Amino acid sequence: MNLESRHLTRPVFVTDNSVLNDLCNQWQGLPVLALDTEFIRIDTFFPRLGLIQVCDGSASYLLDPLTLTDWHAFIALLRSDSIVKVFHSCSEDLVVFNDFFKELPRPLIDTQKAAAFLNFGYSISYQNLVKEILGIEISKGETRSDWLRRPLSSDQLAYAALDVAYLPEIYTTLLDRLQEKQRDTWLVAECEQMLEQASLDRNAEDGNRYYLNLGGAWRLDLRQLGALQGLCAWREQEARKRNKPRSWIAKDADLIALAESMPTNKTELTNLHELPRSLQQQDGATLLEIIARPHSGADLQPELIEQPLTPEQRRLLKKCQDMVRLKADELGLAPELLARKKQLIPLISEFQNKGSFSWPTTMGNWRRDILETSLLNVLR
Repeated sequence: MNLESRHLTRPVFVTDNSVLNDLCNQWQGLPVLALDTEFIRIDTFFPRLGLIQVCDGSASYLLDPLTLTDWHAFIALLRSDSIVKVFHSCSEDLVVFNDFFKELPRPLIDTQKAAAFLNFGYSISYQNLVKEILGIEISKGETRSDWLRRPLSSDQLAYAALDVAYLPEIYTTLLDRLQEKQRDTWLVAECEQMLEQASLDRNAEDGNRYYLNLGGAWRLDLRQLGALQGLCAWREQEARKRNKPRSWIAKDADLIALAESMPTNKTELTNLHELPRSLQQQDGATLLEIIARPHSGADLQPELIEQPLTPEQRRLLKKCQDMVRLKADELGLAPELLARKKQLIPLISEFQNKGSFSWPTTMGNWRRDILETSLLNVLR
């Protein structure tokens, strides 16, 4: 079976709604579809979708979102429980699907995650995975390409088709190996958690929790945190309204500076020399109004803001990380897959406060089975 001739040399470029509808009806009976997207997100808040790639195991198809207008049948595929949607490193693709279709592909399997459970490393590239599994080398030549231009070049079309052409076979191979090791349920749980996080991100469009991600927020008191939360929510809304990156509206450091100083008038605002003059002139009145609002703090969650670690916490973190590395080596997993620093720190803090911790649902039961007892032993 020659993959080059079967999948790659003549991908079908789909620009007609009736053709897409016929293809979707044809794909409804399949157990697996491989998917990918090409988009540009340089000077906009929302990704600008340039192409959707589909491989059904027999051929590759390139769907043109610049001309197609009727996506009902395709969205039905995304929702179909009987079709596994296979991606490689899909976090950005999920953002695109959220934005363009207001829908997430379910059920979903990410072959990068699958490979991580089989000791291929935490974030192996698609090109390297194809080489490892199939012994085929493919180019990264069009990675920075302009996917919005038309017509697309033959090199662009070939590159785009390559991104899905090998996914069905790779998925089958990885799934067989995972089933042999009884780790396929781990993969399914991990991918379900990815979808859950993507759904939460979609539902957090007002930006009311974005302040929790800002590095200097731990220094602020509740009143300042309330202002910071309001400023972050304003920036989120403005970035969406203007369709510009968040940092083009206001940088994180600008919002922290405003929340720290809490200016009450234009003169105090102007004296914040670190603030860009354009921000002061265009949005100064709005910023002052947000800062002046009463902030009760009722919906603030300062306990979720990462504090600098104490010496004792640093010591415990190192012990936990050493234990995680040991477990990961025993299982042939990347330590980052088993538990990251960001996941361990809240467990350490909760244990210090309560003498125990509640296992976070975001870490999954498969991790709990491996780590919980050992973590408790380390922390006691």
